[in-house]
Amino acid sequence: MRILLLSHYYWPEVGAPQRRWGTLVRHLIDRGHQVIVAAPHPHYPHARRDDFLNSKVGRRIVRVETKLGGTWETGELGERIIRVPYLHSGISMARQLLDQGVAALGAVNAVLSRMRGTNSPDVVVSTTPALPYLFAGDAVARALKVPHVAEVRDAWPDLIRDLSLVTNAFGRCLPASISGHLEETKLPEMLTRAQRRAAAVVVTTETFRQHLHHRGVNAEVVRSGVARAEIDQEPHDGRLSSGASDEASLLYVGTVGRSQELSAAVIAASRVPGIRMRIVGNGADRIPLMALARSLGAPVEFFEQTTGPELSEHWDWADAGLISLGDVPSHFRTVPSKLYSLMVRRVPILGIVAGEAAEIIASNRAGMVASPGDVDSIVTCMQALVQHIDYPDETGRRWVVENASVDVMGREYERILHSVCS
Repeated sequence: MRILLLSHYYWPEVGAPQRRWGTLVRHLIDRGHQVIVAAPHPHYPHARRDDFLNSKVGRRIVRVETKLGGTWETGELGERIIRVPYLHSGISMARQLLDQGVAALGAVNAVLSRMRGTNSPDVVVSTTPALPYLFAGDAVARALKVPHVAEVRDAWPDLIRDLSLVTNAFGRCLPASISGHLEETKLPEMLTRAQRRAAAVVVTTETFRQHLHHRGVNAEVVRSGVARAEIDQEPHDGRLSSGASDEASLLYVGTVGRSQELSAAVIAASRVPGIRMRIVGNGADRIPLMALARSLGAPVEFFEQTTGPELSEHWDWADAGLISLGDVPSHFRTVPSKLYSLMVRRVPILGIVAGEAAEIIASNRAGMVASPGDVDSIVTCMQALVQHIDYPDETGRRWVVENASVDVMGREYERILHSVCS
């Protein structure tokens, strides 16, 4: 099978989408499929490629990157990569959406100019969180007359309204009536039509699959797959082994954005003696969060996104891991992929989540759950961490292996691809 992937985030960048698709591409190539990827030159989470290459994350691939020339590249797994234009972005939502839009249009142009006729793929896969790629995948698949599998990692289009996406991105340029109409009606309708046209829509939670099914969308669940290397790691060893009980070190690793709403955790940390917190990652909310922590005197340290030994040092420091989502209805049907990584390593979890994510934590005895947006609830959980931390047993790890491992993810994806191409 010849598979075309359209993605804004890809190797050699690091992050949840990049790791997930690196794993999936490896699985598909090992199974004998050909994979072509259309993606911008690596620059996330930086404004431009040079910033990426000079970062802690980018340094490790400078040698490889300097050897790559022309429009086509060969990825580390043997996939072919079409690098498309992108816009120098930034931390603002407007700039990020413009960057994604430019790259999505570039992907459509590059693919249609190079992959028609005998070069056409058997199936097109588009993936969010870059929302314009859903439309790009729809356009390319219709032009080439092949099936489109739309991977929707977050609760789109519902998040457009819940996060006031248009207002936050372009509110200064558009009247409120126009922003409201776009958020409430026009954009959700456009996205839903594209989802209905897709041969299949891949989502990550059962609750969101049911939600889309009621809208007439053919949705399938493929949970984010935890890599074999993580599954084979030794269980997390934190403070309990030393018997200490007067403080707790809480670590958040991931995107520092509006969806995570980490401000509630920072405020709560400022009220709990004995709690220490680190936030490792980048995103639109990082600078405001740093200012908030300074103003409150909160015991919160901030670190740039990193990988490898430096990230391992952060986990050696940590007693527990933090998972956080904001208090909006769409997040009831969202499960952060990091949750599975913590569960399989038996890291005690403080989950500021609701809905399906909260149910997974509670039913697998993987940690404690606080209510999103409820600072008092988060304070109570942090106080409990300071007093005592329980290591999760094998229940959560076993659930991840059976439901959210890389092997399960690969098999389910291949099943869907074969189904839409048959």
